[in-house]
Amino acid sequence: MTIWKWNADGEPESKLMDIDQPVLSMDWLPGKGSQETLALACSDGSFKLVSRAGRVEKSVAEAHMTAIICLKWSYEGTLATAGEDGQIKTWSRSGMLRAQVVQGGKPIYCLVWSPESDAILYCCDKNLVIEPTLPGNKQVSWKAHDGVVLACDWNPANNLIVSAGEDSKYRVWDQYGRQLYNSLPYDHVITSVKWAPNGEVFAVGSFEMLRLCDKSGWSHSFDKPQTGSILNMSWSNDGTILAGAGGSGAVAFGYIVDRKMNWSNMEAMLDEDEKITVTDYLHELNEVLDYPERVVAMSIKFNHMIVATTTCVYVYNIQ
Repeated sequence: MTIWKWNADGEPESKLMDIDQPVLSMDWLPGKGSQETLALACSDGSFKLVSRAGRVEKSVAEAHMTAIICLKWSYEGTLATAGEDGQIKTWSRSGMLRAQVVQGGKPIYCLVWSPESDAILYCCDKNLVIEPTLPGNKQVSWKAHDGVVLACDWNPANNLIVSAGEDSKYRVWDQYGRQLYNSLPYDHVITSVKWAPNGEVFAVGSFEMLRLCDKSGWSHSFDKPQTGSILNMSWSNDGTILAGAGGSGAVAFGYIVDRKMNWSNMEAMLDEDEKITVTDYLHELNEVLDYPERVVAMSIKFNHMIVATTTCVYVYNIQ
């Protein structure tokens, strides 16, 4: 089995490493440069900590009795692992066992840390569970789907939760388990969901289906990549690029375009990654702005427009 690194254009950049065991989940330690560490969950119940250069820094054998299905770093550098044995364990950055947080009897297919890194959200059977990692806090659990819950995500920007399951639906919840949105059932099982970092949108993956939804749950874009079921997804840090791992072995890349913002008689539309069209409907004027790097954010209000690229911020007076 081979692990590859990809660039922002959707092209394989370099081979990170070869590994003997099938890898079921992976996650980068939040950080920069040489401090970054990649955690790999393996089918034999072990996990590995790998440097950015592809060197195995730590290998923990028999971390779980069966396959580790998912793992996730907290923002503070604690690793949580979960697997077919129904257990959730936390580990230090160096791979030392800290605690056994959950000991259940059913497989756990997904977990994610809370925004404050003081609890773990995980899915088990038809339920979502928020398990505190600090003493004195109360567990929160609720039935989330009519089938087994396969995926969940918790966004730190808006504190909302999105889940997906074998009932072919995705749902949006607040942190107390109150349902905010319930989708109609789709043709196939929803296999993955992922919030964009800013919390404004999230992606939904299924069999040859990729859907972009706003934070209230409504769908805004739909595509049919020839990838099989999209089993896992990840956003770029700036929230403009989405990568999805397909069951066929293909990797799908999506880019957010046609973003539109209005204020007074002005409209700004991101037509391409590096181009914004500004329209003044009152004076019937139109201008195209080109940038040397990808546009990651923009805002138009109070007679000004602000555009942020990967390296610069531009401020325009639009009076």
